[in-house]
Amino acid sequence: MKQYIGLAVIMLSTANVFGQSNQSTSQSSDLDNAEVIIEKISNYDLPMVVGREYEKIKRIQKNIQPTPQQYDLELVEVDIQDSIPKQLPAVLDGHEEKTFYDKYIRLGYGNFVTPFVEAGINNNTNPNLDFGFHLLHKSSQEGAVYRKLSAGSLNTIDGFGKYYSDYGTSSVSLNFNRVGTHFYGFEGDETLVDQDSIKQIVSNINFKIGHEMPSYVTGQDFSIKGDLFFDYSYDHYNAAEFEVGIDVNGNYELDDNSKIIGEFVAAINQYSNKTTSDVDINQNRNWFKFGAAYETRIDDLYIKAGAKIAYSGDTSSYDKNFYIYPDVFVEYTIEEEALAAFLEIKGDLDLVNYKSVTTMNPWVSNNLSLLHENRLIDIKLGVDAIVIDNIGIRGSLGYAISQNMGFLVNDLTDVSRFDMLYATENNTGVFNVNVSGSWSKREWSVTASTDWNMYSLNDSIIQDAYHRPLAVNTVGVKYKYLSKWTFGATIYNEIGIKALTVNETTLQQETLSLPVIFDMNLSAQYAINDNFGAFALVNNLFSQNYQKYYRYNVKGFQLLAGVSYRF
Repeated sequence: MKQYIGLAVIMLSTANVFGQSNQSTSQSSDLDNAEVIIEKISNYDLPMVVGREYEKIKRIQKNIQPTPQQYDLELVEVDIQDSIPKQLPAVLDGHEEKTFYDKYIRLGYGNFVTPFVEAGINNNTNPNLDFGFHLLHKSSQEGAVYRKLSAGSLNTIDGFGKYYSDYGTSSVSLNFNRVGTHFYGFEGDETLVDQDSIKQIVSNINFKIGHEMPSYVTGQDFSIKGDLFFDYSYDHYNAAEFEVGIDVNGNYELDDNSKIIGEFVAAINQYSNKTTSDVDINQNRNWFKFGAAYETRIDDLYIKAGAKIAYSGDTSSYDKNFYIYPDVFVEYTIEEEALAAFLEIKGDLDLVNYKSVTTMNPWVSNNLSLLHENRLIDIKLGVDAIVIDNIGIRGSLGYAISQNMGFLVNDLTDVSRFDMLYATENNTGVFNVNVSGSWSKREWSVTASTDWNMYSLNDSIIQDAYHRPLAVNTVGVKYKYLSKWTFGATIYNEIGIKALTVNETTLQQETLSLPVIFDMNLSAQYAINDNFGAFALVNNLFSQNYQKYYRYNVKGFQLLAGVSYRF
């Protein structure tokens, strides 16, 4: 009976909603390469935290939770854009990264006058307290073209703390990120260009504080988690974005196989800038999202059924409305531990803000326009399979319809900078084909993925999906030898990237197809002893100065080597 009551509550909470409208998409960054680790989780016991006493807490053990078969997606950072990793994946083995080391430091140096420094302090010796600090510096005094005119740098400082008590877990985090670059995609004689005149620095500060109370803390059938967050981004000129908000989510367990989940996220967002013609931009871009769903498992069938409401209070008339989206996921296990099929139907308000755009491409114009993407419907049908010899495969076909989809184009008045054009006249369709897989055996692990997106546009200005690749393909291999050596290789490929140009003679817009991207990175690490280690990275092995973004060549062959020490 509790199951039917829960379903009725969700239906009533989402029935009285407003109509739908518009959208704009945040293009996903190509700097991160996904490694698919397929792992079947056969039980769903609550995790126990080693070394902490919870004797005063009444635990409610749940052996079966209404969740589908788990296929974890582990991100492995491969910085394709400037081809030196933000955080070296080769220095420590992926599984070792999950261990807390009290103190460590890594020092390296590479061509293009590239120093590398990374340091961290982690402490989990106190049974009631975890805290950590991480620092990273990477810079290249020379770049892909014009030497110092294309220099770049990355600096990050991260800190976190967690406190465990009889009342749950309190957490706090503070992050600072600074990217330095230059607008080196300019036209003309480089000898007439002053380095400071084309400098660009994009910085971000993020702060979050929250508290979590799982069901074994509340002593009831519900869990709850809440966060307050603050985010501030700014550049070397006049751009600034401020956001402060709240994120509350939780679930109520109806029985061992069913529960209700819900989440509410809201933020006040203010964006300001000054255009190249000295016109002030001040936009109020407040937003919120609320979603609720009912989850249950009936034998081999897992069902999630719910809905999501979103609101965008953007100053633009294209992006100010209420929206409602489905949130449905059904999975049927055809053969235990071997084969499952799934259907997903969802939608969302994909937030496009200054932080997300500059993370993807820091060479944006002061005239940058921002619109959120309204993903009206996103349908995906697929299968998950574990076949012979530890080979895991996931395949899916999908189709999505969006409003306000955004595309990066070179600014017509300054081709070294980018603006966003949005398909506001009609909806944009996207047909997606995705296949990924992994294999592991003893010292070897191999991952591979291919992701194809075919766009259907009906807009008088946007004729092609500018700077959105037709396909992204990756292959990764890792090999451990005699417990001392770890070798890695990553192949990265993008095809079908197009840019918008204007013919200087006819003043007609034209589509330019960029060359195929083919990049191969190699890594090696050697553990000298329990404390000392050495590493070497080769990026862009074939030294292709390809362009992910028109007029911006990446650096060619790069070698970075160094040492690491754990205290």
